[in-house]
Amino acid sequence: MKLERVLTKLKFDESVNGYALITSDGHPFLSFSLPDKVLPQIKGTLRIHGSDMKLVNTMTSEGIVILARVNPQWVLAVLFEPDFQLGGALSRTKAVVDLLVQVDLPPPPAIFAAEDEVIQQVVDEPMAEMDSAIPVEPQEIILEETTPHVPIESVSMETIPAEPTDEPLQEPVVLKHGCVVFRDEKYRDSVTLDSTLNTSLKKEFANVGIDILLIVDEKMTIYRLAEHLARPVEKIIEIVEWCISRKVLRVECPEEQEIGQKEIIELPLFEGNIDKAKKKHRPVLELCDGKRTLQEIATELGIPYFEALQCVVPYRGKTVKFIRIDKSSRY
Repeated sequence: MKLERVLTKLKFDESVNGYALITSDGHPFLSFSLPDKVLPQIKGTLRIHGSDMKLVNTMTSEGIVILARVNPQWVLAVLFEPDFQLGGALSRTKAVVDLLVQVDLPPPPAIFAAEDEVIQQVVDEPMAEMDSAIPVEPQEIILEETTPHVPIESVSMETIPAEPTDEPLQEPVVLKHGCVVFRDEKYRDSVTLDSTLNTSLKKEFANVGIDILLIVDEKMTIYRLAEHLARPVEKIIEIVEWCISRKVLRVECPEEQEIGQKEIIELPLFEGNIDKAKKKHRPVLELCDGKRTLQEIATELGIPYFEALQCVVPYRGKTVKFIRIDKSSRY
């Protein structure tokens, strides 16, 4: 079973305001509309319960958050609407976790020891030896030269280790939406926390870059990655190009797409009575005229794609239908 198919159950659940797959120590990955302000409470709950945590809930200012352990390495966090019943939230989260245990999840990035632990080790070193040192009379010390003098100019620069770098290792390639994305030789280094590649990737693209790396299954195309992460195809292409130039990812692009492979897009069309729709859904539904994608509607309203999606899902198959067309036919 594929990870994106399982998470679709949450993506199209109108009672869910956000969710994320997080590590056991609280690092969020594959996060969808989960507010940053709830993360400290999630981390606190994880610290309290530790590895014994199975299924717990915590109340936040944004609503009920259910934390459910998927395996020793991963925890699913789901944020439900404030007025949603706790029993329903627990059962829906557990249903998704029961499916997630069947998914072959990648291991979370390796985490290095915290600096304060290193400092504590230094502080804890025995001080008694220093206190008990016996003062001695100063003596004249004569240093004998035991090795021949070597001029600085004669020292080979090859003996000096190079600093880690994330500079491009190869020229970027021309990508299209139909290219299948694979992992390359630097992939493991890129998902290791605090590595040079990992730091540069997050600095350049925030968590979106890491989210892409975690769901690359060597089967999905660039278009499918964009669809799953609810991001513009152009943004995914930009990140994949960056990763390819550093040998984090590679792609295989079928030749047939060069001779006219079609990119199918969906345009939502609302055909119901707008007065019968919920007030918070109306701004989105009013723009569902069969001429714009949901991403374009979200951009026009200045709201996240996931929020626009939640406004449409309750009416899908009833008063909202999606028109599938070739993207090139719009222009």
